[in-house]
Amino acid sequence: MTQEKTAPAAKSTTTKSTAAKKPKPPNYDPFVRHSVTVKADRKTAFTMFLEGFPEWWPNNFRTTKVGAPLGVDKKGGRWYEIDEQGEEHTFGLIRKVDSPDTLVIGWRLNGFGRIDPDNASEFTVTFVADGQKKTRVDVEHTHFDRMGTKHAKRVRNGMDKGWPTILQSFQNKIDEEGAKK
Repeated sequence: MTQEKTAPAAKSTTTKSTAAKKPKPPNYDPFVRHSVTVKADRKTAFTMFLEGFPEWWPNNFRTTKVGAPLGVDKKGGRWYEIDEQGEEHTFGLIRKVDSPDTLVIGWRLNGFGRIDPDNASEFTVTFVADGQKKTRVDVEHTHFDRMGTKHAKRVRNGMDKGWPTILQSFQNKIDEEGAKK
């Protein structure tokens, strides 16, 4: 009986594809969602959220220093902070205003609380009637992937912790204004 010898296997030559690789899905929930119900009609809640934001935004949520003055420029489409030298630092861009239903803001803060215009996430605020003189304010914050993998998860997690504080401050301002009437 004769045994046949098999030829050694040919070496595999693989070439790398030049086709673009599909981006990997994020290893975190790409959405932050929080809600609060306030004692105000939709128009009042919407106006306070957009135009009254300098009055209710938490003092410790600033980029230059705690309690720095804030401003809103509806015409120019900006939310900004004013530093000690009087310079304005735009950290939010108003992308859509559909009163009293929806507000969309481009959020220009990176994972270190610094303004980064090239890597803006985005949040949408919707105002839903919840009975007479009550409004549910829903926030959905997303597009953290625009910051790249290094910062996206940090900003997402920070905003998930921050939105309850922000919305509580908003609710407190609405309650304060309601008590004045």
